[in-house]
Amino acid sequence: MTGKGGIGCIICGKGRPVHSGLCADCLGQRRRFIDVPEFTELVSCAHCGSVVIGKRWKDARSLERELAAAAERATKVEDVEGARTALDVKVRLLNESNADAEVTATVRFGKEGITQAGKTRIRIRRTVCERCSKIHGRYYEAVLQIRATGRPLTESEKKCVKEEVHRHGEKGKARQEFIAREEQVDGGLDFQLGTINRAKAISRALAGIFGGRITESSKLAGAKLGKELHRVTFLVRLPGLKEGDFARLGETVFLVTHAGPKGISAMDLATGTTILAGEKELEAAKRLGGPEISQEAVVLQARRPEVQIMDPASFKPVSIVAPEWFWKMQNVPESVRVLKNGEETFLVPGD
Repeated sequence: MTGKGGIGCIICGKGRPVHSGLCADCLGQRRRFIDVPEFTELVSCAHCGSVVIGKRWKDARSLERELAAAAERATKVEDVEGARTALDVKVRLLNESNADAEVTATVRFGKEGITQAGKTRIRIRRTVCERCSKIHGRYYEAVLQIRATGRPLTESEKKCVKEEVHRHGEKGKARQEFIAREEQVDGGLDFQLGTINRAKAISRALAGIFGGRITESSKLAGAKLGKELHRVTFLVRLPGLKEGDFARLGETVFLVTHAGPKGISAMDLATGTTILAGEKELEAAKRLGGPEISQEAVVLQARRPEVQIMDPASFKPVSIVAPEWFWKMQNVPESVRVLKNGEETFLVPGD
């Protein structure tokens, strides 16, 4: 009998029964709740480290976590009514091909607990996953080309494009969606992608950010199991004008202040007014250059409506009718940026 008249364990007579009339100690001595195999296998890709779980390849976490998960999956745990079982796995890597794991199970019956442990040797089998096999075999379904109209991509555009391609390229949940190769070519960038759908999604994302047009072309790349395989090229042609560019449209010389998918907003340098131009209008615009074609000029005097500056090339005084933005400045600056276009000279607003 236990204290207060309760019935004790049918074996030792002392402990409180937790299951089948046995106390936790006696139950743990007579019954095995976990079965840990002597050997366990973890199949891992030699290139990317992904692992096989069930019949599918999965992206790997750390090797230690995958080894622990493999040992836990291999351990058989008896389902006992009224009990809660928790596993703890400690892994020790022996070499590139082997690791030891100790699996500890805690079986709880209310406040009472039973702890049992077992060890397994995990053999790491290196192979090549389907994804890496395609990448290293130079397999790809689509080419993504990024160019700009009438000019090469700038370094900042290249950086931004690469960031966006990798960011959107990694959104795909399917393992066959990958970037097989990226290459800097004359005037732009090329990417080889694992699937046509991912290339199409990225091209639309880039056009939404930078503007421009997407053209699509396809060619036969071979056959597989009697089915024709086509390789699709998506060309994203960025607008010829970008923020900070100078251009002429008819008689108007302007500075691009914003470029987007639907066109640009710009400042008419002669009047200082804002102009908007859509994609079709921009086809007739002529790019003059970027910020590098503007020059610094000394201000000689300023009296509405004109500002007199010293021509940075001839050093002769030149009078310019200044737009309203100049007169809104708190003080007349000692120097300004100017753009010379033929016989015309324009003031250029600062940052």
